[in-house]
Amino acid sequence: MNHLETISIDQINRDDRRFCISYPLENPMLRASIEKVGIIQPALLFGPCPYTIIAGFKKVQMAIELGYVAIPAIILSNIDEKEALLYAIHDNLIRGLNTVEKALAIEKMSRMDFPMPPIFDTMVFLGLKPHEKVRAIHSAIAHAEEPMKALIVSKNLSMKNIETLLRFDRSERGPLLGLLSTVHVTEGSLREILGMMILMKIREGQIDFDGFSGVGSADDLKRILKGRMYPILTSLETKLEHIRQQSALPPHVDIKVDPFFEKEYIDIGIRAKDIKDVEYALERLRKALEGGSIGSMLELTKG
Repeated sequence: MNHLETISIDQINRDDRRFCISYPLENPMLRASIEKVGIIQPALLFGPCPYTIIAGFKKVQMAIELGYVAIPAIILSNIDEKEALLYAIHDNLIRGLNTVEKALAIEKMSRMDFPMPPIFDTMVFLGLKPHEKVRAIHSAIAHAEEPMKALIVSKNLSMKNIETLLRFDRSERGPLLGLLSTVHVTEGSLREILGMMILMKIREGQIDFDGFSGVGSADDLKRILKGRMYPILTSLETKLEHIRQQSALPPHVDIKVDPFFEKEYIDIGIRAKDIKDVEYALERLRKALEGGSIGSMLELTKG
């Protein structure tokens, strides 16, 4: 029969991580909560003594850091390893799992030789499609190096970007992850950067990480990559920016050119609050037309 006890920290085997799916273990909010009101929810332990943690790895970690010598815990008896792992997964479902934690849960089930039907059932509980390809991707995430797991969680990466990262060799991911950790990237900018990195690898046979030294932002990184991978496009973008500056159009007049200069036209937009805004915009557009700026933009669209 399961019952609540107060268990000495010394009676817990903290090195046994068979059932640990928590990532990362650091949790400042939980630490602050325990420091203020103590441990409310008991840990789940697997006997006999020394006990193995089923659920509550973060609680135990925080309790040790705060100097606890004992914690409230429920000892689960008459269960086997597989049942204990399912307890761990479903206990953590309440708080919601990040991508790495889902991957660890699925991988631990595979290691314990769970048949595929219960693995697929658990994947549904985790909000994943019960498919072998999805399982294989999450297995790769579970085996990924720490910097990659940390990036996945800290940036809450989409599965698309994660799959792209997994296409790089471990020897490439090391410097790549180190580079990405120094700049702020959005999902969109990361997708662009990774796509151009793969293109560099294909065209040049390797990624020249030395060429990115001193990069201070994602925009700087994209600019360098574009210059290497798309020199003609980069040259056209530079010319377009120079023409824009020469035209000196007001902020409420926007001239858009196809990002790849493949469409032989430009879009001209005017943002106006009243008639005067429209009249002023048309006047400045007329000057830009007479000065040749608009004609030069149209020439760029012709290649």
